[in-house]
Amino acid sequence: MQAEQLADFTWAFDVVHPDADRRRAAIEREKGYQDDWARLHSWSRIVRPRSGDELPDPRLVAEHDQTEAAKRDVHARMFAAPIWHYLNAPTPEERAPFARFAVLYLRWETDYPQEWAEHARSWTAKRHLLRTLAADGPTVETHGELLGLVAAAIGREHRCEDLGYLKIARSLHGPSVRMIVESAEQSLDGLVRLRAGYLRWALDNPAAPATPASWRHWLRT
Repeated sequence: MQAEQLADFTWAFDVVHPDADRRRAAIEREKGYQDDWARLHSWSRIVRPRSGDELPDPRLVAEHDQTEAAKRDVHARMFAAPIWHYLNAPTPEERAPFARFAVLYLRWETDYPQEWAEHARSWTAKRHLLRTLAADGPTVETHGELLGLVAAAIGREHRCEDLGYLKIARSLHGPSVRMIVESAEQSLDGLVRLRAGYLRWALDNPAAPATPASWRHWLRT
């Protein structure tokens, strides 16, 4: 996938649109692609030449090849496509055009967790996206949204892989992250204050590991 092809994915941003009808339309489009891919994948397994066949039926070989080509075409239209390219691009420069889709995936989970869980949930993808975004640092397009995601992670009930937002916060630098921490430290919710305190400690100690063990150790100190 080339960066210029991303214009074909503007529809994907409607998965976080406040209008429920627009979200529904985007989700139905993605679900249609997912269903098509699953159907083609099942058929591909049926017509796939068996290993060890000395003379596979050439008709099955041709049908299998056509089905695999159709699978690739459908996958290239799915929201998963720019996410896959983001995670598999070899350099930060090659990942940069796809970064806003990585952030969109995280926004979807943050803003509409039930819809995300039904149509796109992958904790492994979330973990790798957070790690890669933190390692590469923010782009001009993603900086503000990443700040919002960090603030949301501090202020909500903990979700799987949320610890990765600590590394995101470290990559953002600047006073904006500190302002988020200071605001959260004034929360009436004690757990929010604890998470804010831990994030402050992590920002003050950038070499310290961001792990469940370090969180438990911090709580004991």
